[in-house]
Amino acid sequence: MSDPRRRRQIKTPTGPRKKDASNPSSFKMNKPAMGRAEVPKPQPKPDPSQQKQRSDRKGQGGRGRQDGRNNRRGGRSQGRREQQRRPRPEPLKGVDWARILEHDSKSGVATAMTETSLVFCRFKVKGSTTLTLNQRVYIGTDTKQRDVVGDILGMAHLDKMSNMARLGVPTLIQLFVEEHAQHFVDNFYNKAGPLSLKQHSYELLPDVGPKKARNMVKAREQVGVFASMAELNALAKIKGGELLAQRFVEEIEDKTLEPRLIDLLLPVKA
Repeated sequence: MSDPRRRRQIKTPTGPRKKDASNPSSFKMNKPAMGRAEVPKPQPKPDPSQQKQRSDRKGQGGRGRQDGRNNRRGGRSQGRREQQRRPRPEPLKGVDWARILEHDSKSGVATAMTETSLVFCRFKVKGSTTLTLNQRVYIGTDTKQRDVVGDILGMAHLDKMSNMARLGVPTLIQLFVEEHAQHFVDNFYNKAGPLSLKQHSYELLPDVGPKKARNMVKAREQVGVFASMAELNALAKIKGGELLAQRFVEEIEDKTLEPRLIDLLLPVKA
């Protein structure tokens, strides 16, 4: 056992040691600056004529590069315009003539009905020409004949037309039928026969039932064939052009309606 009276040795931390002082004999001073600082020599002034020549060469090069960029941009923009040209819609291929249904003079856009299948299209009107209802215009591919028709914008749908245009469709079709009355008399009213044992082709017309259809058949038997639309109207006591136009309108509004007289009677044979 250790003696409690024994004195313990406790080590206490000591502070940092002082650095050794530098030896005064080893201290050296920096060499002082001697003489004057070097003065830059003046540069000769540039010749104004040489500067002008350089700027002219740069301007020509810049214009050349800019012209090249403009040509490339012009070529790209022309290519985009050619790509943006709308292809001719499929229903208008082989179609040359149409009838004006509506012309909006503010926008310069007209809606027309083709003579081949009674479909509607929209096109730009050239200049300030005012087009009237039922006016016949050339919409074919020969640009020399298209004196009033510009770019074809596409097809027009009956349900998306203005109220004025929709109301004008029956009138336009009736005018077209009456203008080619002999074609429709010869190819429909003089040739129409029974569809079945209970239905005659005349019953496809609006408001024509079995009784009226029999009267029309009897009127035709009296003369053999109708010589004109006027004779048909007088003998059968109907309005042949108006009834046929109404049937065409029904087929335009309802694509599922069968049989389709539009497909059977059009295009008009001159």
